[in-house]
Amino acid sequence: MSFVIYDLETSGLEPAWNVPLQAAMIHTDAELKPLGELSLRCRLPAHIVPAPAALLTTNLRPEQLEQAPLSCCEMLGIIARALQAWAPATIIGYNTLKFDEEMLRHAFFTHLMPPYATSLNGHRRADLLTMVRAVAMLEPDAISIPLGPTGKPSFKLGEICRANGIALSEDDAHDAMADTKATLALLRHLRDVAPTTTAMMLGLADKGVASRMLASRDVVLLGGLSKLTPVVGVTPNPEIATSWAAVDLTVDPADYLDLPVDEIVALFSARGVRPIRTVKTNAQPILVAYGQGCHALPEDQRDLSLYNERAARIREHADFRANLAAAMLARFADREPSPHHEATLYSGGFLSNDDGRACARWHASPWEDRPAIAAGFGDERLKAFANRLMLMEAPQSLSPIAWQKGQAWLRERLTTEADVPWLTLTKARAEITTLRQTLQVDDAARHSLLDAIERWLGERGRFFQLAA
Repeated sequence: MSFVIYDLETSGLEPAWNVPLQAAMIHTDAELKPLGELSLRCRLPAHIVPAPAALLTTNLRPEQLEQAPLSCCEMLGIIARALQAWAPATIIGYNTLKFDEEMLRHAFFTHLMPPYATSLNGHRRADLLTMVRAVAMLEPDAISIPLGPTGKPSFKLGEICRANGIALSEDDAHDAMADTKATLALLRHLRDVAPTTTAMMLGLADKGVASRMLASRDVVLLGGLSKLTPVVGVTPNPEIATSWAAVDLTVDPADYLDLPVDEIVALFSARGVRPIRTVKTNAQPILVAYGQGCHALPEDQRDLSLYNERAARIREHADFRANLAAAMLARFADREPSPHHEATLYSGGFLSNDDGRACARWHASPWEDRPAIAAGFGDERLKAFANRLMLMEAPQSLSPIAWQKGQAWLRERLTTEADVPWLTLTKARAEITTLRQTLQVDDAARHSLLDAIERWLGERGRFFQLAA
């Protein structure tokens, strides 16, 4: 199987309300030899206000947001086609499963493309940050983990790379292609210095491997941020097969086996030692056979006979297993759904096959034909996204009334004073005020960039005031 190493630089940190602005992808063979690459930049969509802190981090000036060669929709289309052409592959980046992957999924969703493209066509998903943590726990002599300013281990990509002889300067960090090349070099390094753990973790990119380990009911070790915990898998979520509940075997099961469902729900977020853990089998969990990883446990926790006895008590307690499954269903049952379409990727239901085919037809059709296709979508979310895209990419395809409605929506989106979850012009200006207070007085370059961002935000605000 080949690999696709990638990185995104984005307009902000919240996936539902931001988009990628830069993307880099390197396709390699199974031996990590490059076969092809992409380096892409896109313009900022008109309805999104970029986070000033994100622009400071990536050193992007406002004019670059407007002068990039591609629209966001065009860039996402290139990424989607590359993922399809390079399948099957292991899709991997650094901290991608919690950030870049979510950003890409939400961007695909709002641009009428398959949201789960990195899981289709035989693709598997991995995260090099998770793999580095696994090596640090299981083979600590194989890799150097630097200490941050507070004296705690730092797992930032640039610092990990430099500590292990891989060039990635602070000036180059947060450039998508520089980060992607550094990620590839670090993956090669892990293969050289810790081949056993690296191979094990790449195997866990297949959700079936993790599911089988948990379903075996054997004692296994689950890795967190810095340590391993003996656990046993108990039950998958009845509605989400890739979400498993496992129990921490260092905790006496007598403390929770006979609890009712509502008290079991509270254990998922209990302070201190949490007896119940949720394991996402499709997110490359660190799962290690007990015999392979027990050397990394503290000596006072190497008691396999005790763990086997506790695991047996759990396996034999049918009521607890049933109550735990019910608790998994009840955890978020009272969560209010978002009224905003962008935030409903996971809560609003999967897109139908008919709508998926209609989305592909929408992208393949001339702009003048797209309003009619959009009107036929069964999912109201897709209709809203299509109208937005036509407003920003091809306003000439809209009727005069639809264009006027779109302009009113855009003005409200950017200038509202209501308490909304996305960044508005007013919120962005307030963020700049806060950022100024954190910058060194003599940091002229960053102060100059903040000045440019503030002027640009002011111009956009004045434009909409005049339009109103």
